[in-house]
Amino acid sequence: MNALPELRHILRAIAQDVEVLPAVGGAVEDLERPDFEEREDQLLNEDEKVFETIFEHDPSTPRPPMYRPVPPAGRTKQLLFRYFLDGSFRSYFLGTVLENERESPVHYAQIGACVLRREDDGSVRREALRVDHILLVGRQRLSETVWARLEALSSQSAVRLVDLTERDIVSQVLSDFDLRNKAMGKVQFEMRKLEAEMISSLLDKLDENSWLIADGSLMFDPVLQSLSAGERIRPVIGVSKNFRKDPQFVFGRGPRAECRSIYQLLAGLEAEHRTAAFRARDGKVVFWYVRLREQRHLDYPLMGVVKVELVNPTAEPVPSELIDRLSCALVAERQVTPHGLDRRWHAHLYHIFLAERAVKESLLSREVIQQYLKWR
Repeated sequence: MNALPELRHILRAIAQDVEVLPAVGGAVEDLERPDFEEREDQLLNEDEKVFETIFEHDPSTPRPPMYRPVPPAGRTKQLLFRYFLDGSFRSYFLGTVLENERESPVHYAQIGACVLRREDDGSVRREALRVDHILLVGRQRLSETVWARLEALSSQSAVRLVDLTERDIVSQVLSDFDLRNKAMGKVQFEMRKLEAEMISSLLDKLDENSWLIADGSLMFDPVLQSLSAGERIRPVIGVSKNFRKDPQFVFGRGPRAECRSIYQLLAGLEAEHRTAAFRARDGKVVFWYVRLREQRHLDYPLMGVVKVELVNPTAEPVPSELIDRLSCALVAERQVTPHGLDRRWHAHLYHIFLAERAVKESLLSREVIQQYLKWR
């Protein structure tokens, strides 16, 4: 559905009540920050920086090793990952509204999420695709009269009104003083909420032989709460291409305990191997790292590595056999790589790349937005 006519109507209606300083060209695209996923990982885990508990269980050894081989197990050996989820967005600064001594930036964003399903023959098809249109304005920067008018106008359209000044886990560290800078975090938060809804809608279709790979962290509250319900592990893993660089890992106990930075940990991780699994959130989440590609083809040790998360409702150590099975299937997903099409190619899973591209192809272009959205 094209929501632009309704959005243009809202902009022109509200311009009758307030003074407007339009953006140059009518709309200026907000450029996505390349490190946002890493910053999100830090925000979701800011209370945990040292991880000293290996949280997996292997009956064959009293203490799981630091690294384990996970040779690729592709579709012909086991078709484990059936669904793939990713989201994307485009955000635009439209201008500033002035009301006496009050002022607020106005942003418009398209947020989308796509789920792909892989068939037994390896082909993929679109299982679900959703694109939402949101208008972002700072409620605390406007009078109640103007905000109520915005609410009334948006409620009669396909455009959802979002308060830029409302606090959330993603944008909370950004100052309310500069709402334009905060808008990107708010858009990212709304996209993650949409992804959480998509995950919840898929849970009934998943089982131990049909897993979902979701791009990004599972520690985002709506996702974590949904996957933590019940007494068994839900067939969903989160895979992050960018992740925090500040955690420390402790191996062993007493005076022989060894502490490693994430750089030291991953420098010793060979291709088609994984690290031991660690616990977060008091064992409610288990995470580990998998190297998809050899380091000799890459620029530095963290390239070619993904962080994998698994929600663990029992808070008990997870069987090493399950983590190995997931990791072997994950290594097989590295092909075909979108080399040259994405700067994160070294850590991309191909079907996640396809899901992201499906969303981006469904979003309106910058040229369309700039031509169509005019205040007057």
